[in-house]
Amino acid sequence: MWNESVTRRLLRVAAGIIMLTATGTIGYMAIEGWSARDGFFMTVITLATVGYGETHPLTPTGRLFTTGLIFICLLSMTYFTATLTSILLEDDLSGRRFRRRTLKMIEKLTGHTIVCGSGPMAQAVIDRLMKKGIAVVAIDSDGAQLAALKRRYRGLYTIDGDASSELTLAEAGLLSARHVVAALDSEVDNLMIAITCKDMGSNISVFARSNDSAVASRMRKAGVDEIVCPNQLCGDRFAELILA
Repeated sequence: MWNESVTRRLLRVAAGIIMLTATGTIGYMAIEGWSARDGFFMTVITLATVGYGETHPLTPTGRLFTTGLIFICLLSMTYFTATLTSILLEDDLSGRRFRRRTLKMIEKLTGHTIVCGSGPMAQAVIDRLMKKGIAVVAIDSDGAQLAALKRRYRGLYTIDGDASSELTLAEAGLLSARHVVAALDSEVDNLMIAITCKDMGSNISVFARSNDSAVASRMRKAGVDEIVCPNQLCGDRFAELILA
């Protein structure tokens, strides 16, 4: 959930709290001659502003020290609060919460179709299936393209990630899906998707795109149910029009 930047910021916040507590404790020990326990307690209730009152009667110097500690505390707590709020907002804006909600909804799907890719072919497949009311989960590493598809099809589930990854396919509900369409531009990625799908779920129908005969042959050996070659289809159609 947390990246390295967020971790560093949280550590700075924790370090600041520890330093304030230590400074206050040592200050009361040095100025008032209190024990570490009493100094720590007074520091904590001062920082927390709970208003328990003085642990022991304070000297004028001790009161001055407490006043300064309160001002520093207010400034520090404002910074700490701003930092934590910023982290939570960044978490939301970056889409991590949206992704978690999407994954929870996908977990409930059964018999859906997973479309790997967001290009023209993938869009054509998604468009046809969505119009028929079939649940579709689209996977692609192009977040902007997925966002555009999401705006176009409100019922579409999207996952921003590597479609050839076992983890990403598992997040898309591969084990409970009925069909998988490998429609990425990369022939090798489509082959990897096909192999992964057949390894993870033998009852899943896999349809893959390939213009490379060698890759298509490997796909057949991997058990792909149907291989679509766009170049071949277009060529055959043009030839039919010419010969008609």
